[in-house]
Amino acid sequence: MAGFFNSLKRAFRGEILQRKDVPVDDGSTRVTMRLKRDKLTRERYVVLGLVAKTNYKHAELSPREFKDLYDAMTTLQQALQVPEPLPPLKS
Repeated sequence: MAGFFNSLKRAFRGEILQRKDVPVDDGSTRVTMRLKRDKLTRERYVVLGLVAKTNYKHAELSPREFKDLYDAMTTLQQALQVPEPLPPLKS
C-alpha cells in the first residue's frame, strides 16, 4: 500500500518539465503525459493520465516502462499503415 501512496504523491508533487495532452474520444477525454522530476532525488519519470469529465486515472512510469510503452505504440502505429488485403473475388 505504501507504493500506491508514494506513486500518488510523486504524480502530484514532482516538478513538471514538459507536458503533452492529446484529446481523444471526440474530445470528451484527454490523455495527458507529463515528464516530471522528483524534487528530492532529481529522478525523472513520466506520469500518464486519462482525464474525463467525471474521472481521473494516472500511472507513474519509470524510464524503462515509458520506453516499453513507446515501443508498443510504435509497433501499433506501423501496423496501422499496413493496407488490408482485398477480400477474395466471388465467382
